[in-house]
Amino acid sequence: MLSKKIKEYLSEYISQEVYVQVAVAKGKNKITTKAAVSKYFESNHFKGLAEGKPYNTFLSDLEDKCLGKLINSPMKNTKTNDKIIIELQKKLNSLSKEELNDTYWEVETGEYLSGKDINQIEVERDNLIKFLRSEEEAQETVITLCKNYEKLCREKYPEAPLPLKILL
Repeated sequence: MLSKKIKEYLSEYISQEVYVQVAVAKGKNKITTKAAVSKYFESNHFKGLAEGKPYNTFLSDLEDKCLGKLINSPMKNTKTNDKIIIELQKKLNSLSKEELNDTYWEVETGEYLSGKDINQIEVERDNLIKFLRSEEEAQETVITLCKNYEKLCREKYPEAPLPLKILL
């Protein structure tokens, strides 16, 4: 099952990306938030979102961090005080070749994912794509992503200005 940390990371990443683009449309065009959301649907960013690009980028980055690629790494047995390298060495020396080929390290969170986790991320991506196909659901989805980002900002950065003011 996908860890809470990974779910939160992906949610924050995607919400922030959408929020920033809608905020730019609002500021650049001097329009309301609702109009900025509509304007966002005309952007290349939205087209990428509707194709699952944020998820695809995340998954592509994970492929590069498959522990199976480190099976013959000299780092595997190198003496070090680096906590991250020591943790990777433990994984490299304790997992079988098959397990290493099915273990991916997400650097930002420090989490390890498996092929099952990747499948779950692909399902989440596909669900988002479905919601973005219908204009009504897309509008609601984008607004929800923006609300989620404002909620997150209120918790993490209470003094930060929120240009969309979507929660008011």
